[in-house]
Amino acid sequence: MAFSTASYGHHDDSKAGTTDSKRSPQGGSLYVTAAFGPDNRLWRVVPDKWHVYVDYSTDLGKTFSVPVRINKESQRIKVSGENRPGIVVDRNGKISVIYSAEGVQPVAVYFSTSTDNGHSFSTPKPLSDQASEANSFQGRLVLNSSGLAYVFWLDERDRTDWRQQGNAVYYTTIDGQNSQNYINRKLSDTLCECCRIAAAFDIDGQPVLFARFIYPGGIHDHGLSRTQTDGKEPLSWRVTFDEWKIKGCPEHGPAISIADDGRYHIAWFTQGSARQGLFYAYSSDRGQNFSVPLPFGTPKKLPSHPDILAQGKHVVLTWTEYDGTKTQLLVMQSTDGGQTWSAAKSIAESASGTDFPFLLNSARGIFVSWNSKNEGYRLIPVD
Repeated sequence: MAFSTASYGHHDDSKAGTTDSKRSPQGGSLYVTAAFGPDNRLWRVVPDKWHVYVDYSTDLGKTFSVPVRINKESQRIKVSGENRPGIVVDRNGKISVIYSAEGVQPVAVYFSTSTDNGHSFSTPKPLSDQASEANSFQGRLVLNSSGLAYVFWLDERDRTDWRQQGNAVYYTTIDGQNSQNYINRKLSDTLCECCRIAAAFDIDGQPVLFARFIYPGGIHDHGLSRTQTDGKEPLSWRVTFDEWKIKGCPEHGPAISIADDGRYHIAWFTQGSARQGLFYAYSSDRGQNFSVPLPFGTPKKLPSHPDILAQGKHVVLTWTEYDGTKTQLLVMQSTDGGQTWSAAKSIAESASGTDFPFLLNSARGIFVSWNSKNEGYRLIPVD
């Protein structure tokens, strides 16, 4: 497994005031993650080669506060588009952050939190209770409506035959009491070891994972995994049948959003024998059956890395395309729960290296969070 690290220089924490987001962000890597807090402040986690920083913006990403360093001790940060940091802010303003870094093993997922509005953060701790014995990586941090944080990650603790592909996914929950006893639970087996996990909450508050699994015959298709209440075993089942047989790593995780009417909305990339490209589908029976996959994007422009956000019947898709010279950021919208869609619209572009796009929502609207090497971080409104 290969991890990449990008760094564009070191930031001096002693500088006061705000910074121009076009210049950096903060000298960190491309792989920035952002989230809105309850006061509509935009919080951002920015990794560099040795440290991870958090800053915030009160003007929708035009300027950012002086960053606060999460890890006081230097660590070799492990970051890529698929193995990226995460950040959430609960309704009480508590900020939680995850990131991957080298530990006793080559990589582990670390967790840190702030209860003083981002002025300081707890000493980062590994989430895996086997972090000294087995790699853990590709963390996914999500927050339910009651403020309970879930963290999911890929974990190598159960691998005995390294000739076989696929890792387990483990998870833990983190309450608001600053407990550092992270109880690890196993959710699923045979996940693709290089594709990020997508997660959303069902209308009953239970987390649902959408991920690329490895099915018999080396088929890299997608499945859903769902926790259950009352101590019942988690459920996992296959939902895409693209028949992508590949020995390598796609490095192309999917996306999921669950609307408040319970409809599941998913988007993914495939190069299977049944279909190739980007696709969207919805389910009205909690993922048991999905609509016929809808292709989107321009195939000759290499459409990739979609994200999806559903608010009631309003559904937004975003993705990138590359024409050989520049990368374009596109959006497509539905106002009837995914039944019909508007034409794709380009809302930004870059001729430099770019990160993947991610959809964010707040009381001020829906936005695409997008970072590029030349233009810097941009929070782009969706009309």
